[in-house]
Amino acid sequence: MNGLGRIVHSRETRRQAMNKPVAAFENLGRPENLADEIAQQLRDRILKETLGPGQRLPTEQALGAQFGVSRNVVREAIARLKLTGLVETRHGVGTFVKRDMANRPFEVEQDDLLDFKQLIDVYRLRVEIESGAAALAATHRTAAQLEALKESLKQDEHPAEDWEAGANSAVDFHLAVSQASNNPYFVRIMGHLSSVIRDAVRTLHFRSSGTPRVHEIHAEHERIVQAIERQDASAARQAMRDHLENGINGYRNLFGN
Repeated sequence: MNGLGRIVHSRETRRQAMNKPVAAFENLGRPENLADEIAQQLRDRILKETLGPGQRLPTEQALGAQFGVSRNVVREAIARLKLTGLVETRHGVGTFVKRDMANRPFEVEQDDLLDFKQLIDVYRLRVEIESGAAALAATHRTAAQLEALKESLKQDEHPAEDWEAGANSAVDFHLAVSQASNNPYFVRIMGHLSSVIRDAVRTLHFRSSGTPRVHEIHAEHERIVQAIERQDASAARQAMRDHLENGINGYRNLFGN
């Protein structure tokens, strides 16, 4: 095949990929937010490459017909995907899955935590990130940040049945550890994760209310703070790792996995 032939063949291959038929989507039922549900279904297809890089999405009219919603709802769902860097709109042509996914912003969706395997994957990410943040906090924390950590421990002391307050204070404690690392990138990534893990932690506290695990969490937080106070980076790293690994095991016990 000569040079011109290869160019024509390449263009034809791209055209076929862009116009590849899209399988029907799941029925929406009655979700609380139609745009979020549509965005999630499209996102799942894109991340699993059922909708591949460069492929054109069905038109707003076609998606609206499949989901049984207005074009405005579809437009709102696609806007969410554009914000997270999954798709791009070409004026007068359509909406396409982005070819270069490596440049899209880092994100963890709340819906990711509804799947047990993905929930555990997020916790394993936390183990590696937050154990490092705890070690840095031990060597870089200020006196004021140490006092803030001790204050956050006091907020841990809720009745076991007050699971929502316990969930909120647990997330706030982990944010305080990241801030004590004095590394802005740990703070930023934990700021993002905290917004999605708060519901996951709330679920754990709700399902474990009145069980020993609620009291264990406070004791584990104390060990982390004590290591940071001693400026023992190795002990702080291990205490945080143990704490989050125990959290993973707690989810396994609760969900029977």
